[in-house]
Amino acid sequence: MDLKDFFAHWHLSENPFLAEEARNDAVYARTLAATVTHPDFQKIEGSPRNPSTSIVFGEKGSGKTAMRLMIEQRLRAFNKEHSTGRAWIVRYDDLNPVLDRLSHNLSLKDPAECLDHITLSDHQDAILSLAVTDLLDWILGEDNNDAEDKRRRKADRKALRKMSREKRLDLALFALLYDQPAHGDDGTRWSRILRLLRVRPLLDRTGLGVAALLFGLAGLAGAGVWRFTESAAFEWKVTAVAGTLGFVLLGSAWVSGSLRRWFRAGRVREAVRTVSHSRKGLSRAFWNLPENPGTLALLPDKEDQDKRYEATQRLLRILGAIGYDSLVVLVDRVDEPVLINSDVERMRKLVWPLLNNKFLQQERVAVKLLLPIELGHQVEREDTAFQRQARLDKQNLVNPLRWTGATLYDLCSRRFRHCQTEGGSGAPVEELKDIFADDVDHHDLVEALDQMHQPRDAFKFLYAVIRRHCENTPGDTAEYKIPRLTLEQVRREQSERVMNLYRGISAH
Repeated sequence: MDLKDFFAHWHLSENPFLAEEARNDAVYARTLAATVTHPDFQKIEGSPRNPSTSIVFGEKGSGKTAMRLMIEQRLRAFNKEHSTGRAWIVRYDDLNPVLDRLSHNLSLKDPAECLDHITLSDHQDAILSLAVTDLLDWILGEDNNDAEDKRRRKADRKALRKMSREKRLDLALFALLYDQPAHGDDGTRWSRILRLLRVRPLLDRTGLGVAALLFGLAGLAGAGVWRFTESAAFEWKVTAVAGTLGFVLLGSAWVSGSLRRWFRAGRVREAVRTVSHSRKGLSRAFWNLPENPGTLALLPDKEDQDKRYEATQRLLRILGAIGYDSLVVLVDRVDEPVLINSDVERMRKLVWPLLNNKFLQQERVAVKLLLPIELGHQVEREDTAFQRQARLDKQNLVNPLRWTGATLYDLCSRRFRHCQTEGGSGAPVEELKDIFADDVDHHDLVEALDQMHQPRDAFKFLYAVIRRHCENTPGDTAEYKIPRLTLEQVRREQSERVMNLYRGISAH
């Protein structure tokens, strides 16, 4: 029997169990709002108006990425429905660029050595960079044709312009320090930011240099007329003296300002290691901002976490101007970067700096850490000092993330219903049991799915059952219900595969 004939008989437009990765799962993407969730999902998600930190340790395929996608979708839906009390979302799930920049800025021969140097400050800078870049992408973007988004963007631009000068200066400094646009010219984007925020000083680098040059020329002209004309008026003497004095003062200010900004740019490049910066570009851009002491106090120092905490709170005050009261950081896929490649020790080096109670319990900041189960085992082996620093008892901990057979049964049945289409010779599938023979009852399927432990393996199991039935059934027999024998054969094979996976004998 052909798989297509089997699905067509049961009114299915596609295979409900084909995808193994939530990011590429078309069925899951369609059903985010109505899918069955894990019993601990509400604890992990928290309240959109007052989000809280949570830490999840789960096996590969246990649904961590699916949870992250659902949390993000629900937050976006909440943000769209409300104009205040919203949560700004930071997706910290692609760590390859972060590690690449850190390795490059440390000039390491072996890029993997950057994991021995990564600190909480590096993670804080990376998160601030994602938040600031997304904010500026939203404010400066013009490519969205949605009328409601255009209206909101226009209102947000207006709100940012109306902020106090101090807040506008802070946002301009954040743009200078952390903006990492994926496309476009950095210089053009920086100019647009300055025009939007209206914070340029009276004299920037070029203006001060031109002013010094004009004073110098005036001094030379006055001195020339004074020297070569016997009847030179007193005004020429004054012009010569004033021009020379102005040239010296403005020229000294230009030189000292250039040196000061050059060294400042060097300190920033050394401190902010997970963001790409050009020292020359930074030093010139600093000329476009007034040297406000309160704003310059935000400039990060190497491994100074307190300045990053202050920067986060100031960014939240800026976001408050456009209706966002909190920041939600979604941390996922820490095992996937090229330099990590699922190595437990490397994952530990990457993640452990984040397990800091002060960082995880920042006011109006929620961090959702969706981590591999191997790190959960590592946590249990850590000493008392680590436990005191992490305070996992305060972080809405789920360790491990387990699924019951009954929940997996409901999840799989829901996927069947969301793949229904018109037509077909059989009755529409209401629940998973409908496609099995009469001697297979609900309890048999729940027990079999319970041995799979998690969604990915449950989907593999059911896909294998359907495929085995189609392989063993001639197409002209019209036997579309799966017999008990097929279910039991595949259950034994798949349960053995899952056990080998947990024992480390099998890789998938």
